[in-house]
Order: sequence, then structure tokens, then C-alpha cells
Amino acid sequence: MTEWDRRRFLREAVWLSAAGGIGRGAPGGDAIPCKIVDERSGSLISARLRLTDARGHDVVPAGHPSELAPDAQQGDVRFQSKRFAYIDGSFSLDPKSLPLRYQVIKGYEFVIAEGQISTGDLRAEGVIIPLSRWSSLADQGWYSGDIHIHHISPKTCRLEMDAEDLDVANILTSDFTTDQSEFEGHVNRYSSGRRLIYVNQEFRNDHLGHMCLLNLKRLIEPVKTMQPHHYPLHLRACDETRAQGGYVSWAHFPSWPGVESPLDVAMEKLDGIEILCVLDPREFPVFMKSVVPELEANDGLRLWYRYLNCGFRLTATAGTDKMTTFVTVGANRVFARVEGEFTYQNWINALKEGRTFVTNSPVLSFAVNGSEPGATLRFDSKKQKVAEVHAVAESQLPYDRLEIVANGVTIAQATPSGRRHRAEIHVEHPIQQSCWLAARVVEDLDAYRKRGVAFPEVHVPQGTRLSDYYGTRRPETVFAHSSPVYVIRDGEPIRSQDDAEYYVRYLDNSIRWLEAEAKFARPSDKTASIQAFEQGRAVYMARAREARGRK
Repeated sequence: MTEWDRRRFLREAVWLSAAGGIGRGAPGGDAIPCKIVDERSGSLISARLRLTDARGHDVVPAGHPSELAPDAQQGDVRFQSKRFAYIDGSFSLDPKSLPLRYQVIKGYEFVIAEGQISTGDLRAEGVIIPLSRWSSLADQGWYSGDIHIHHISPKTCRLEMDAEDLDVANILTSDFTTDQSEFEGHVNRYSSGRRLIYVNQEFRNDHLGHMCLLNLKRLIEPVKTMQPHHYPLHLRACDETRAQGGYVSWAHFPSWPGVESPLDVAMEKLDGIEILCVLDPREFPVFMKSVVPELEANDGLRLWYRYLNCGFRLTATAGTDKMTTFVTVGANRVFARVEGEFTYQNWINALKEGRTFVTNSPVLSFAVNGSEPGATLRFDSKKQKVAEVHAVAESQLPYDRLEIVANGVTIAQATPSGRRHRAEIHVEHPIQQSCWLAARVVEDLDAYRKRGVAFPEVHVPQGTRLSDYYGTRRPETVFAHSSPVYVIRDGEPIRSQDDAEYYVRYLDNSIRWLEAEAKFARPSDKTASIQAFEQGRAVYMARAREARGRK
């Protein structure tokens, strides 16, 4: 479409603004045709739509079911007592339902459109709602993905990811799903262009833990049933996944670090950790709490930081664990910077290299000495004393602070301002020891807690500001976090005695659990399992000694 055509198209349409626009439809009581269009091109685009009448009651566009079952297959969502319809560019309305308020959402990088459709000036051309893009990370090579989706067909997922502006959708078959036949071992047939779908696997044990296995060429057994015993350990599934070029991320880590995650980290079997999924990262684990030492001081974010402080490199990943119509696909997502052509394999390569940030709304950029997340910088202390750290965050939804963290400690912060809540940090950080550096965006939790928001609860009636716009299984605050840049000073690895000894205690708890509560088919399996955990414990002991030797 030429610029002249675009202007004519939009001039002939009626623009609807947040101030209260004018509806156009067919006179005489016929259904009113409506379109959602890209403001720049005038072309139809998919989006998520909410309509409410004068009493604030939800109105469903023609052709959409009046009621939604919890099952995720229907292609619409409802959360916080709000009903949204996924629209493939066009919809129609009964003129008797007017006036209506509308809200149109398309991911994080389009302006949320809000306004009114009224009975005034109805014409046959219909209603036009334009959406404007305020950010385009894909132009810089950053592509978004949800690594953890369930109970949805690839066809329905394609509509939803188009509407949510999500680039990569990983549907995970598992022991509790019935979609094993959808697995193909390659990109799904409903993929095209900027939208890639891959059916992968969640490998689970409700005690050992859950893992997202991506880029699989074959599924890891057992598939249709959960492993009945606690041996073999997840170490086997990690090895089988990596042997076929796959990627392993610990699933919904803040809520479920499980018995085995410290072992798998110690043996360097994990590629990443799903730090943004199901539970706000600053909340405490909900499941298998008995094995987590000093639980009240160790939320999911701190547990991840402790691993990084021990010198393990674990990419930040994100997913929704979407199972129902109460969750929007891509509400939690990981952006990965792809090198070269955008393909699923190149996107997985970006995850493996740590070129990521996770977010549930903010757009985040971060660099150390010009190098982005995943990079390793080697410093000679005789020549280099400081690192130049730069971070920028912008968001449609307000947040409280942009922060820089070094080995988990906040070293700089900035308060956002302006229409897009922009915050920027330039800081010189003295490199006195090897460290990791990252940027994060946070909204404070205290105000919500005072209002009685129950963060650990699923599908609560009262949520957060984020919950008003994006459906998540539990309440979440506005949050984003980059993967680290690793700065190695004089060749010394990153080490922390306190954090290594913490995971010694964690594995001590795990071993006690294996001895007292775990189920094994044979005594030899129990022996092998405990021996493996003791090997992991020895890794942390060795790293604690290294750190102690430097003091």
C-alpha cells in the first residue's frame, strides 16, 4: 500500500480514540462490520479485544461463544472477570448493543487502544480501530517466545500468538496432555514468517522437578505417564535432550525448584532457568518447600542469583504454563537476539548463548562495555579498572525502578518517567573481582500485599495492574530481567563461599528426602541416586573451598 493509499484509506475510515470515538456501521439494524488495522499500513491485524456496555458488562462479538470452558482450545480468554476475544483482523457487532467501550491489546509493543463505539454517524463502511506500534525489537534481531504452553492446538495457538505479537510458541506435550500425536520433531505446519510453532515436551516428576525440553527431534520416555519412581534422575533426560541438539530449561523455577535442580546445575546439565513463569520471581517456592533451606529468605530470584554466584551460567527464560482460558499465551515471554536469519534453530542458538531478557511488559536493553547479555568479558586488572554499564527500559505499564545488579547486589537504579515510563542508567562499575552483571525492572510488591493480593493463589479475583491487561496463572507485578554479562577479572572464575555452602545444605536436605521419602524400584536405584546427589554436593563444596581460598 502506498503512502497516498494509506492516507486515503484512513481518511475514509472513522478513527476511534481514547477520548471517545465514533462508530460506523450499517444503517437499518444490520450487523456492524469492524476492523482492527495497523496504523502505518492500513492492513488488517490480529489482536485481543474486550467490549463492555454502558453498565460495564462484557459483550461478545458475533460468532464467539457466549461462555468459555476452562479448556484453552476455544481461542478466547477471560481473567480478572474480564472477557477478551481473539480477533483475526475483523469482527461484527449488533447495532442494538451500542454504545460500547473497547480495549484492544496486541502484545507489548503496540499501544493499547481504548475508546468508544457509538451509534452516531453509522455508515456501511464499518468501524476502523487503528493500532500503532511504539517499539519494534524484531528490527534489532530480538524475537519473543513463550517456552511453556499446554492444552492448545497449533491452529488455535497460531491465532493467539498472532494476536499477542508472539514470535515463537513452544507447545509442550506431557504426561497429563493428550496431544502427543502433534509432535513432529520440527517446526509445526501452522508456522510461517514471523510466527513459529514447535511442539516440544515438559518432562516432569512432582518431587524431583519439571523441565521444559525444546528443539526435540524425538520425545523423551516416559511420555504418556509420569515416571513412577525417583530413579532414573532427570540427569538422564537432560543428556538425551542435549544429544539430539535440544535445550533444557528448568520449568517455573520460582514456584518449583524441586529436589533435583541443584544437582542438575552442579553437573551443568541445564541451559536455562524459567525465572518468569507462574509465580512472581520475588515470591517463595510453593512446592517442595521442605528441601529449600532458609525458605523465608530465598525466593526464586535469589535462588537463581545464588547459582550465578557459584559460577554457573544459566540463561533467563520465560513462559506462561498456559493450560486454560484464564491465561494469555505470551503473557510471560523471553526475547532472544537472533544472529542471522530468524529461524527456530537460530532462536534456540540465541537461548543457548544467553542473549536474552525476560519480561511481562517492559522492553529492556542492557550492555556492558557495549556487549549484550550472554557475553563474557575478560579484564586485566592492570589495564582495566571499571566496566561501562548501560541499561534502558520502557513500558506501557508503570513500574517503580530500573536496576543494575552485580552478583545479585543492586549497584545503581533509576526511576521511570514520561509516557512510556522510560528509565536509563549509565554507570561505571569498578571490577574488583570476577562478577556477573544484569539489568532488571521491578514494580514494588508491598502496595499489593497491603491490599490483600494473594500472590501464591491461582486465578484470584483481585490481582495486580499487570493482571488487568495480561492473564497469568498467579498474580504478577511488572517485571523484566536480562540474562547476565559475565566479567572475568584476571582469569579468576566467579565464586561465592556463602552461596556454594547454601547449596551444600540444599543437597543435604535432598539426600535426606531421598533416604526417607523417595520411591525406588530397587535398592540399587536408591544407592545410585544418593551417590549422584553426593557428587553434586562435592561440586559445591569444591567451589566453596575455591572462594574461601581467595580470602
